[in-house]
Order: sequence, then C-alpha cells, then structure tokens
Amino acid sequence: MATPKGRQFKMVLPDGTKVWLNAASSIRYPILFTGDERNVEITGEAYFEVAHNKSKPFHVKTSDGTDVEVLGTHFNINSYDNEESINTTLLEGSVRVTSKAGNIVLQPGQQAQSNANGIISLKRTVNIDQVMAWKNGIFDFQDATLEEVMRQLERWYDIDVTYEKNIPKLEFYGKMGKDLSLETVLNGLEKSNVHFRMEAGRKLVVLP
Repeated sequence: MATPKGRQFKMVLPDGTKVWLNAASSIRYPILFTGDERNVEITGEAYFEVAHNKSKPFHVKTSDGTDVEVLGTHFNINSYDNEESINTTLLEGSVRVTSKAGNIVLQPGQQAQSNANGIISLKRTVNIDQVMAWKNGIFDFQDATLEEVMRQLERWYDIDVTYEKNIPKLEFYGKMGKDLSLETVLNGLEKSNVHFRMEAGRKLVVLP
C-alpha cells in the first residue's frame, strides 16, 4: 500500500494493528501473519497502534535496515530518504530500535534517532504534539528551519523545491492546517520574508 504526495491513509492490518500512512509513504505486509513474528516494511512516515500479541512480536523495518520491535504499543516512524535521520517516537508501551550499529529501548515520550551510519542517539524529551501533527491534519513548524518546512511542503503539495544559492537561515513558529491551498501557503511564506519564484512543472525556487 502506498500514498501519493498530498494524501494520507488509514488502514487495518490482518492482526488488527492500525496504521496511518503520511504522504509519499508505503507499507509492505503479508495477507496473513504466519510464523512466530509479524513483519512489515515501510518507507516514509507511519504511525502504528499495534494489536497486542505477546507470542508474536511485531517488527517494522525501514529501507536502511533499522528494525523496531514491539509487543503492543503506539509509536511513529519518520524514515523519509531526504531527512537527516530515521526518527522513532514512542507514545505508549515499549519498543526496541535496532540498527547495524546497536540498539536502544525507548520509554514513552522518547525518540530514537538513527543516522546514515546506523548510530542511534536517544532524545529523552520530545514534543509529541509536533511529531503527530501530520496525523491530525496540521503542519507544526515550531522552531523549524526553512529546509525542514520545505521538505514537508514538497510532500504534501507535490512541488519540487530548489535553492538558487545557500539555504536562507530562517526559523519558523506556529501551526497551519493541511487543508490550506498552495497559494495560501505561498502567500504566508512571502509574509515570512521568504523570497521565491514558481517555475513550470511545479518547481519552487527559493531566492537569497
């Protein structure tokens, strides 16, 4: 199952696990979970509410080999290729995040960040509302850089963002609904002192 840019989707897996897929994401899973484990693979971003089954651990694998093992819990994984790290955020329960360089067990409210080398770091305090904003139909740009904002807009509005020179050093604050039109969002960027031009093929060029 895959979601295009600008869409998100909720589904229920064969074991009763609920999954929300963010834009430009995918999940691969079997028709039935057989054997001693429940294994799925994702790209992009997904939020899971895993059906409890102590005898069959649930595993989520990402494209870089990161493995998240759970028994029954609520968590979010952001594994987009253009993000600096794969971020696993735990809301309820307990998960073990394993990469090629080690593993870490999360407690609720914590986040594991796995970089390109597989090194995992622990973030003990996380803004859960900001992590889960996408699922609730909101952009939360609190303390976000321009590049972070643009990556989210690319996925939701299906645009291609490039930078004419260096990325401007700007920080953003506040929230907005994902139901806003692209035109409205661009007007907001202009008011935030972001200079740009639109080109053919839905290409947005950020100017100095």
